[in-house]
Amino acid sequence: MDSVIILDLVKDVVTPWPRIESDDFIITTGSAKPMEDAFRIAHTQMVFWIAEILGLSKMDAYQLVAQVATTPVAQAVDSVYTITCKVPKTYLNGVQVYGGLHERLRDAEIA
Repeated sequence: MDSVIILDLVKDVVTPWPRIESDDFIITTGSAKPMEDAFRIAHTQMVFWIAEILGLSKMDAYQLVAQVATTPVAQAVDSVYTITCKVPKTYLNGVQVYGGLHERLRDAEIA
C-alpha cells in the first residue's frame, strides 16, 4: 500500500490539536493519559470544528458528533494514549473544509 502525505500550514487558524482531512473523513486527535482524557480532547476538538464548519451551535455539533463519529485508538503502547475522532464528510453537506484545501493539494499531488 502506498500513501502520500502532504502537509500545509493554514495561516491565521488556531488549532490546539492536529486536524486531519482525508478524502472521506475529517479527523481530530487527542493525546493524554489516561485514555479517557485523550478521548475527551479528540471529541471536544471535533465538536468545535464541526460547529465552525457547519455554523452549528456547540450543542448541535455535540449531538452530531455523538451520533456519527468513530473513535479509533491510534496508539496505546506508549505512556501517553492517542485517540482519533473521525466524522465522515458525507455529514458536511458538501461544505468544503478550509475552502477546499484538501482537494487542491490532492490535485497538486496527482499532477
